[in-house]
Amino acid sequence: MDEMSVLDYLKLKLKPQNWHRPILPEESEFQTTETEFDEKPLRNRTSLISIFADSIQRETVSHPFYRTNLSFSALMTATLLALVAQLFLEPMIVHGNRNYLLSVFLYGFSALILFISFFVQKKSMEEEKSDRQNLLLREKEILTASLFNETFYRYWAALSFGCAFIAFILFGNNRFNFINLTFWFFSVLFAVFSLKGVPSKETIKKQLITIGGRFNPIQIRLSPWNLLCILVFGLSVWFRFHQLDAVPGDMFSDHAEKLYDVMDVMDGKHSIFFVRNTGREAFQFYWTVLIIKLFGTGISFLSLKIGTAIAGLFILPFVYQLGKKVGNRWVGLISMFLCGSAYWLNVIGRVALRFAFYPMFAVPALYFLIRGLSEKRRKDLVYSGIFLGIGLQGYSAMRIVPLIFVVIFLIYWFKLPKSSRVNTLKAFLILTGFAILFCLPLIRIATVSPEMVFYRTLTRLSDVETSISASPVAIFFSNLWKALIMPFWDNGRIWVHSIPFRPALDYLSASFFFIGLVLIILRIIRDKRWQDVVLILSIPLLMLPSVLSIAFPDENPCLNRTGAAAIPILITAAYGIVSVWNLLISRFKESKITILFTAVLGIAFLFAIGKNNYDLVFNEYRQNYDLNALNTRQIGQVIRGFAESVGSADDVYVIPYPYWVDTRLVGINAGFPRKDYALSKDLIGSVVNGDSPVLFIYKDNDSETAAILKKLYPDGLEKLHEGKVSGKNFYGYLVP
Repeated sequence: MDEMSVLDYLKLKLKPQNWHRPILPEESEFQTTETEFDEKPLRNRTSLISIFADSIQRETVSHPFYRTNLSFSALMTATLLALVAQLFLEPMIVHGNRNYLLSVFLYGFSALILFISFFVQKKSMEEEKSDRQNLLLREKEILTASLFNETFYRYWAALSFGCAFIAFILFGNNRFNFINLTFWFFSVLFAVFSLKGVPSKETIKKQLITIGGRFNPIQIRLSPWNLLCILVFGLSVWFRFHQLDAVPGDMFSDHAEKLYDVMDVMDGKHSIFFVRNTGREAFQFYWTVLIIKLFGTGISFLSLKIGTAIAGLFILPFVYQLGKKVGNRWVGLISMFLCGSAYWLNVIGRVALRFAFYPMFAVPALYFLIRGLSEKRRKDLVYSGIFLGIGLQGYSAMRIVPLIFVVIFLIYWFKLPKSSRVNTLKAFLILTGFAILFCLPLIRIATVSPEMVFYRTLTRLSDVETSISASPVAIFFSNLWKALIMPFWDNGRIWVHSIPFRPALDYLSASFFFIGLVLIILRIIRDKRWQDVVLILSIPLLMLPSVLSIAFPDENPCLNRTGAAAIPILITAAYGIVSVWNLLISRFKESKITILFTAVLGIAFLFAIGKNNYDLVFNEYRQNYDLNALNTRQIGQVIRGFAESVGSADDVYVIPYPYWVDTRLVGINAGFPRKDYALSKDLIGSVVNGDSPVLFIYKDNDSETAAILKKLYPDGLEKLHEGKVSGKNFYGYLVP
C-alpha cells in the first residue's frame, strides 16, 4: 500500500469514529476495529450519541478510578445532604444569619451514611478489587525492592562545599554581586556533578536533542485529551488575566513599599533581604523587574499583578500531576480546573503581593517530594530541594514547608523496611543539601541579622509587638479550628485579599471537598497508603502560618497565609466530584442516553462552579475592595491631566489628611513613581511663585486646608472631584 499523506491522515483523524483509535499507515480508510464495549463494528455506528457514550465508557475502562466501596444510594444521599448543608452556610444564598447548627447536623449525617455504607458493604466488583490490589502490590514492591541511586562523587561534593562556604561569607553584606553569585553558581554546579559526574559532550548533545524533541511542534500529539487539558489551562489563564488591570482597582500602602523596592533593584541596589516595611524576601522584586523588562509595563500595579498572576498559573501542571496520583487523570484535570477558577487562589494572585509565591513553590516542592519517595527517584528529590530553597526566598509563609517535609519523611520512613531506611535517609539529606544551597543568601542574612529576618514571624508568634491575650495553647487550638472550617464557614475579615466572613470555597466546591475528604479517609482505612495520609495531613500543616498567629488571633484565618493549603483542599474536592461522576457512569453504563446525560450534567456542574467563582471575584470581591480602597488612581489621573495640559508634574501637591491616601501611590498612578506629592499644611504658602500654575489636592472634609488656600490664594479655582464610591471625594484647588 502507498504511504499515507499528512492530508489523508488528518481526514481520517477528524472523523468521529476514529477519534479514539490509532490511524496506522497500513490501515485503509474503511478498516475498522472492534471495541471491548460493543460487538458491533464502528462503521455501523452513525449516532453521535453512541460515539460519545462509547468514548466515555472507554475512558472509564482505560483510566480506572479506585474509589471507596460504597453503595450507589449511600453516596448519592450523602452528596445531596452535603450540598444542602453548605447551602445553609452560603452568604449569597442565605441572607442574614447562617444556620450552622443545621449544617453541622446534615454534614454529620452525610459522613455517617458514608461510614456505615463502607463498613456494611460486603464486597466490591472483583475487577476493581483486583486492580486495586495490583496497585498496592506495586507500591509495596517499590518500598521493599527499589533503592535510591547511591552514586556520589566526594571530590565534586568537596568543591561544592568550598564554593558554598565562600559564597556564604560574601553574602554577608546583604548584596548580590558578580563575585558572590559566581561562587554560588559553581557551588550548585559542583553539587550536581557530585551526583552525576561531569557529563560528556555527547551526553549534553543527546539531552538537548531530547528536550528539543519534546517541544518540536511536529512531534506534539494533539489527542482529544491533550486538547481538553489545553482548554482547561486556557480557562485558567482567562480567570487569572480577565480584567486584571481593573480587579482590584487601587493600590494600598504595601504596594508602594513593593514598588519602591523594585525601583531600588532597577537603580542597582541588589539586596538579598529588603528591610523596608519590617523586611521582605527578595524574589518578588527581581521577578517584577523581569516582568517590567519583558512587558514594558513600568513601575505600576499592573507589573506586580502580572507577576503574581503568572505565579498562579505556574502551579497548574503540578496540580494536575498530584491529582493523577490521588485518583486518575480526570481527578488531575478537575483539580486543575478548580485551582484555575477558584476565588481563593484568584484573589491572592490578583492582589499582587507575595502571597501567590507560597503555593507557587510549595506545590512543586511537595509534588517532587511525593513522587521522589513513591518511585525512589533521587532526581525528583533534588528538584524538590531546589523549589524549597527558592521558595523560602519568596514569602515567609513558606518557612513552614521544611517542617512539613520532615513530617512527610517520617510518615514514609515508618512504612519502609529497615533495610531501606539508611539509603532513604541519604537521599533525603541530599534534598536538604540542595534546599540549603538554593536558600544560601537568605540563610546568611539570617545569621547576620536574625532580628531583621525573623521580626515579622516573631511578632505573630510571641509578645514582641503586643501582649498575648490568653494561653498560647488555647489560642493555637482555637486558631486551628477556625482555619480548618474556613473552606465551609469563614475566611477571615481582611478585605484586601478576601470577601470578609464568607467561606473560602464556593458552596459546590466546599460540599464536594467534604465528600472527598470522607472518601479519602475511608480509603486510608482500607488501603493504608502513606500518600493519602500525606494529602490529608498537609491541609492543616500548610495552614500553620496563619494558625501560628498567636499574638494577633484576629488575623486568623486568612487566605494569604493558608494559600498553599488550597491545593490539597481542591484536589480533595476534585476527588469527590470524580467519585460521584464515576459511580453515575458505572451505574448507567448500559444506557448510552443516560451516560451522555451524565456527561452533560458534569459539564453543567463545572460551569456552575466556574460561574460561582466568577461572581465572587469579579462582582462581590471587586465591589467590597473598591468600597474600602482609597482612590489614588483617580487622583493620579487628575495630576496626569494637569501635567499634560496647563501645568507641570512638579507643581502639584497633595495635602495629607489622617487615614487618607498614601501620597507615594498618587505619584505612581500619575506616572511619576519617584515623586511623593505630600506637602505639609504649613508649607502651602511657600510653593507658589507666580511663574506657573499650581494645583493643590485635598480631602473633601479637610476644612482647615480649604480655609488656608482661600485665604492665601483668593483667586484660586476650586473643583470637586467625586469618587466612584461614596465618601471618597476630593478637591482640586488651582492657583493660576
